[in-house]
Amino acid sequence: MKSKKILLAAAVFYFGVSEAQQSQYFTQKENYRFNLAQNLYQTKIYNASQYEYARQYFYNQNLEQSKKEAAQFFDNVIGVILQKNHAEDGLTAFMKEYPNSAYFAQANLPLADYYLAKKDFKEALKTLKKVNQYQLTKEENTQYILKLGYAKFMMGDSKGAIDALEEAHKTADESQKGDIAYMLGHLYYSKRQNDQAFQYFDSVKDQPKYSKLVRPYYVQMYYNDKDYDKAISEGNALLNEDISASYKAEVHKIIGESYFMKNDYNSAYPHLKDYLNVQQNPSENDLYEMGFVAAQLKKYDEAVSYYNQLLNSNSALAQNAYYQLGNSYLAVEKKQEALSAFRSSYQMDYDASVKKLAHEQYAKLSYDIGNPFESPTTVIQNYITINNTDAKTAEMRSLLVKSYLYSGNFKETLNAIDKLPNSTPETDKVDQEVSYLLGTEEFNKGNFDEAEKYFLRSLEFDLNKEFHSRALYWLGQVYYQKGNYPSAIVRYEKLTNETFPEKQQLSYDLGYAYFKSKKFDQAEQYFTQYLKNPKPEFKNDAELRLADINYANNDLDRAIAIYDKNEDATDYTFYQKALALGFKDDNVAKITNLKSLISKYPASEYIDDAQYEIGVAYAAQNDFANSNDFFGKVIKSSSDKDLIANASIYRAQNYIDQNQNDKALSELKSLGEQYKNTAYAQKIVQAAKPIFTKNGDVSGYADFARNIGVNIDASEIDEINLSTGKQYFTKKDYKNAISYYEKYLTQNPTGEGLYQAKYELGESYYQTNNPTKSLLVLQEVANVQNDYQDDAATRVSQIYLAQGNSAEAKKYLENIKNSSNVNVKNYANVELMKMYAEEKNFSEAEKLANAVIANNKNSAAVIETAKVIKARSLMNSGKDKDAQTAYTALEKSSNTEVAAEAFYAKAFYQNKAKAYKSSNETIFKIANNYASEDYWGAKALVLMAKNYIGLKDNYQASYTCDQIISNYADFPEIVAEAKEVKKQIKK
Repeated sequence: MKSKKILLAAAVFYFGVSEAQQSQYFTQKENYRFNLAQNLYQTKIYNASQYEYARQYFYNQNLEQSKKEAAQFFDNVIGVILQKNHAEDGLTAFMKEYPNSAYFAQANLPLADYYLAKKDFKEALKTLKKVNQYQLTKEENTQYILKLGYAKFMMGDSKGAIDALEEAHKTADESQKGDIAYMLGHLYYSKRQNDQAFQYFDSVKDQPKYSKLVRPYYVQMYYNDKDYDKAISEGNALLNEDISASYKAEVHKIIGESYFMKNDYNSAYPHLKDYLNVQQNPSENDLYEMGFVAAQLKKYDEAVSYYNQLLNSNSALAQNAYYQLGNSYLAVEKKQEALSAFRSSYQMDYDASVKKLAHEQYAKLSYDIGNPFESPTTVIQNYITINNTDAKTAEMRSLLVKSYLYSGNFKETLNAIDKLPNSTPETDKVDQEVSYLLGTEEFNKGNFDEAEKYFLRSLEFDLNKEFHSRALYWLGQVYYQKGNYPSAIVRYEKLTNETFPEKQQLSYDLGYAYFKSKKFDQAEQYFTQYLKNPKPEFKNDAELRLADINYANNDLDRAIAIYDKNEDATDYTFYQKALALGFKDDNVAKITNLKSLISKYPASEYIDDAQYEIGVAYAAQNDFANSNDFFGKVIKSSSDKDLIANASIYRAQNYIDQNQNDKALSELKSLGEQYKNTAYAQKIVQAAKPIFTKNGDVSGYADFARNIGVNIDASEIDEINLSTGKQYFTKKDYKNAISYYEKYLTQNPTGEGLYQAKYELGESYYQTNNPTKSLLVLQEVANVQNDYQDDAATRVSQIYLAQGNSAEAKKYLENIKNSSNVNVKNYANVELMKMYAEEKNFSEAEKLANAVIANNKNSAAVIETAKVIKARSLMNSGKDKDAQTAYTALEKSSNTEVAAEAFYAKAFYQNKAKAYKSSNETIFKIANNYASEDYWGAKALVLMAKNYIGLKDNYQASYTCDQIISNYADFPEIVAEAKEVKKQIKK
């Protein structure tokens, strides 16, 4: 383990000086002054010496040349020593003038002293190398070597400095040896050559001058030599000395690390703590070490705080820190945070063993609590791929299967099973159950072909009897939804002696399958059986279907009896009962029931139909006044164009029955102009026919028919074309039907069967995958009032929707949303509801959603879609309480997309209520149970980041945002939101 070394100031050099020599008295005056200059120089009285040398050089005319050269030399040397201006230039000029001067050797040493004093070590070293050691005295040579070593040391040449100083140490006197030994000890210490450092430090440790200076070295060197007990002992002794706070912190660090290396974490803790307390910018190693010690002492929160300070780095130490941080989070039950830490460690490649350990923990936690950053199954599969021969691989393979199963990612579960080299009873059992679950998921989404595929796969196994029965049951439901009623019946009947959760509904489903197949006897049998033990919510419907069967079989008394006893009488019950009474010619009772319907259900969708049927019933009683009165109400108030037209024609016929032929003909002519060239024109012609024939006015009848677009002279060939086309159409042989309809319409562009033929031609094109032609024909039908207008408009809207042209589809849906056909009206409501929701027009979408939900004939999937849209509308309009209630009801949905959105809403409102931890727990449920729903998973991660901000855990918040930005490019709006959240963190 590396430790920060104690840095000590380099030793100060002490340079000795030679003793001054005794002056001699010279009789000759100038010789005396020259010698005086020399003596003054030797005793370092430089100003006086320079004065005398300069005087000799400039004013002594008799000075011999050798002494003049000496005077000039020493004048310049003293100028350098005294750092006078331009002194270096003067000495350099001298060297050029006297290149072979014997005084050169004397020039370099003082010049080196000058550079050393200026701390210009480069020039000092350069100058010292010019000195001729052989011209130096022993004492001068020792001084020279000492200066050379010092210059090399300051220039970073430790080896050269050591060589020079060791040579100086051998020749130095005792007064100089201490300084040299101290410097050599420091140099060997810095090179971690502790044996040599101890040798030199031992020679001076007892000297007062060096005692305090060398003791810290001993503490560090004992630690470096792994003699931790001595390092601790020497360090504790040093702590009792009067030393600086920073110095003391370094000693605490060495003692703490010594205890750390001895695994004595209790003793290490206070010393490392004291060291860190005074560090403004602790190193990565210091923080990791302290975090590790705190974790060993089970001070996990403190350990987390130290490790968290390392997390912006990218290094082997950071990788280890992330791993230890994950372990510390686990120790305090913060599994979500541990997941992120292990993931960060695993994503680094510095230490393979740490990477593997982190990957293992990351994989296990992903399985345990879910993973909002990536699929747990992907994490586990990666571990198996990388460590396929590891002892942990078997355990991980088991987790992989379970994680696929419990995450709800059923398709990946089957993919994983398909890739296994060999199946086992355990994997076969998972295959059976997962295939069933995936089948139900696709069924609830309305993907019946996919559902069929998975149910058939599940039925390949019979390891779990209940799942086998349920797969068979839901396969029957698939065939029912696809209109393949015989196949549905075959599956249902295989289950009559089995026991499974849906068994109670089996007779109900068989009843409907036979009912749709128009096998009313069998349908009656099963509905009767079901009603012996019905579910309350289906009892009323089963009774009504039983009544409808009797109605269809013309067993009107039994139908009426069932309608009468139906506990939940509705407008539909009243209406059906009234029609049955009418077929029994009990028109009085029919009228009474229809008037009761109008009274009790003034907002019923059957009001207009009831008024029309009352008009018909009064006409049957020859009460034409009341009959016309009710037909008038229909004409005045109904939005159903078909009813209005039929009521108008019926009222005209009443005038005929009252022998008011002129009034009737006038009415019919007016209607003829109104409905000219429409399907109603034929009805008008037929209604008028008795008047014209009664008067013998055949030509008038022909003119009348022709004037309003009715051709009464259809040829036989045309009738054959039409009837043949209808036959093929009925048999669903659309390809042959097309050719006959095309022939018929070529000869009869305005014929009797025009709109039926056009509609069925358009439908035949559609069924043979020719939507372009289908659209052209069906638009003609949909844009004109006729009996097939609503059906045509419905198909046109479906084609436009399939083509992605929602704008055009919407026009036709708006036209049929008030259709008298309940199914057509409901279809329009469902599709318009989805459109308005897509357009964010939640108020309109919610109105339609309420209508869809109220219609219990809608499939569970459609009603659930309406409930989701209503919940979104409530959330959008700020009705939080109602929205939460709506979303809570959707949490148990078997449709993973719906359930994921519901749990997202739960997390959203928890965040809004500042219940951040609860919100995160909900988000992990989404990650764990609905991993396949990427969109809601990504939106939930944005919420998680906001939760972490609320919990003041900016690391986790930032980390979560980074994962969204990196991994969810398919959802740019969510990435943009994550970037905005991250900006808030930086603030």
